[in-house]
Amino acid sequence: MDIKEFSPIEQVEPAVDLGAVPPPLPDIEFLRDFATNLPSPPPHIIEGTLHQGDKMILGGTSKSNKSWSLLDLAISVASGQKWWGRQCTKTPVVYINFELQRWAIAQRIAALCAARPECKGLGDNLALWNLRGRNADMSLLRPKLEEQLAKHKFGLIILDPAYKLLGDRDENANGEIANLMNEFEALAQSSGAAIVVAHHFAKGDSTAKSAIDRMSGAGAWARDPDSIMVLTPHEEPDCFTVTSILRNLPQVPEFVVAWEYPLMRVASDLNPEALRRPQAKNKVCSDKEFMDGVMGSEAKSFAKIVSEAKDTLKMSRSTTAVYLKRLTDNGLIRTSGGLYWAPSEWKSSSPASLK
Repeated sequence: MDIKEFSPIEQVEPAVDLGAVPPPLPDIEFLRDFATNLPSPPPHIIEGTLHQGDKMILGGTSKSNKSWSLLDLAISVASGQKWWGRQCTKTPVVYINFELQRWAIAQRIAALCAARPECKGLGDNLALWNLRGRNADMSLLRPKLEEQLAKHKFGLIILDPAYKLLGDRDENANGEIANLMNEFEALAQSSGAAIVVAHHFAKGDSTAKSAIDRMSGAGAWARDPDSIMVLTPHEEPDCFTVTSILRNLPQVPEFVVAWEYPLMRVASDLNPEALRRPQAKNKVCSDKEFMDGVMGSEAKSFAKIVSEAKDTLKMSRSTTAVYLKRLTDNGLIRTSGGLYWAPSEWKSSSPASLK
């Protein structure tokens, strides 16, 4: 993959970079002129999820293995392998670690490499910058980062975690977080790389909010990034529903990942809607309830299944379609000629989702 190099006209003036003067505004362009020089979309770092030069946040609860997941992402991109089922473009990666001790990150990388033997050639493509104990205001740290990063051509820069870069900023203040996001944007512009950071959830019941609002602090955390991936606890232990919110790409269907040390693996048999909720709230319909209440050995049309799911489970057409597709993809429902039925042997099996 070719990393964008900036021409002299694109370089940022020192006075602008230091905030002494505002950056100049671009000229207004009429469509006729704009259409003669249309910019090409940058390559994907993560297929269907993240472009080169974009910003992404991975959000989740405390101890939801975000750092493990980001290290796995770093290894996937550095080797050009898949991450959570999506192909990554091979490009140099730097993982900037503000939280783990040097020995701890060494152990994690060793465990991940042992679990992923297909990830090869990392020695010259994966870089680490261990800055634990050196957390600082991103505005003060960025020039030092840029000085180091200018010596290399990275396609992906991972900063873990975001709260170590707040400085004196209040994570609940929109203006201050917008300023932090501008620092990430400046780093993306100067390096030409995609920027990925980790951020935590607010306290309380995350399922009471929409996915984009589950992260802690000001709304700018969610409004600014080009891509957001949210890890919400699933009903199954050590499992998380992944919700992607994408600005420049088609939305990705929700899916579930399961923690199997040292990796988060895609668990395609689990229902993404089965989020962990307080006991006082009704749980979402389980797959077993769907199979018992709607499906049977009798072949049924999609319209009939939708009607029965509405009457029996109060389920909408779109939700019924999600259940039907996932259970069909996993062999729990058979289909042919536009009809669907449950194989007679399904009751004797006990996949993780049929609980």
